[in-house]
Amino acid sequence: MITGFIILIFACLCQGSFGLGYKNYKPFSWESFWGVYSLYCALVPLLWTVILIPGFLPYLTAEPKATVTAILCGVVWGISAICFSKGVTMIGMSLVYGISMGISAIVGSVIPLFTADSLPKLSSMLLLMSGLCGTLLGIFVITKAGLIKDKENNQQCNGSMKLGLIFSMISGLGAGVMNVGFDSLSKVGNAVVANGYSDTTASAIQWLPVLFGGACAGMSYCAYSMTKNKTWKTYAMQGSVKRFAVLFLTAIVWFAALAAYGIASLKLGELGPVVGWILFNAIALIVSNGWGLKVGEWRGCDKAKKVLFIGNGILIISWVITALSNI
Repeated sequence: MITGFIILIFACLCQGSFGLGYKNYKPFSWESFWGVYSLYCALVPLLWTVILIPGFLPYLTAEPKATVTAILCGVVWGISAICFSKGVTMIGMSLVYGISMGISAIVGSVIPLFTADSLPKLSSMLLLMSGLCGTLLGIFVITKAGLIKDKENNQQCNGSMKLGLIFSMISGLGAGVMNVGFDSLSKVGNAVVANGYSDTTASAIQWLPVLFGGACAGMSYCAYSMTKNKTWKTYAMQGSVKRFAVLFLTAIVWFAALAAYGIASLKLGELGPVVGWILFNAIALIVSNGWGLKVGEWRGCDKAKKVLFIGNGILIISWVITALSNI
């Protein structure tokens, strides 16, 4: 279990950092940037899976219902990921991560909890529910911090802030569904391990259908938008080669987070998909807030920054309580 927590910390470092790649995507338009990134988000896990186990398809076709469920969860996540990207460009990493990860922690932990073969003991359930209630309170406080920040900037809660907050909430819901898709393929992962493969290989196969569904949703939307806005030409602009490379690196860091989380959840025991997902969001939130402060997202907004710290503190305490349910 200790190994699982160490791997989980690495996953959190990657998860809290990959959003930096969204801050600047010039010379691409937003839709051309996200279209390329969506493609990378399918290619990177596919290459990883093929390297680890070239004959992976029979494992997925043996569980057709679970595989379809995972793909559909991926489509939902793909739509929400678009909202995440737009949210970061509108209101910054700190705010988007706080709201999105808070909601993601609830959705991505509660559904696997109640779809498991058996529920945990009463004391564990009480800790889980207490932690999740605290998470809701933390989300409310962080959202309040965003509204205060808007007023401190003399923007009077403009449309960009409101829309950014809505996008953040949608992205959290979709990210939670993403974990549901991963958990739905637990039998596939167990079958892979039973045949002598590692947890790393099992994690790769469980993530692939989810990320495939998400990439298809993202690329479809972006292809439509590029055609409508006539922005395909941005791929040929000066500086595009560098941006292709940066986005590929961003996709690797992002997938490293998911891959490491998948491995960690398999090593954390029966409640790994529940408690592991909560801790994954918690520590990544700390990392993302550090980056948000470093790049100056809250500069000159002292009151809002204090409220943000209070909200993050509530989330972290709530997630510690939730983690105790696995002890």
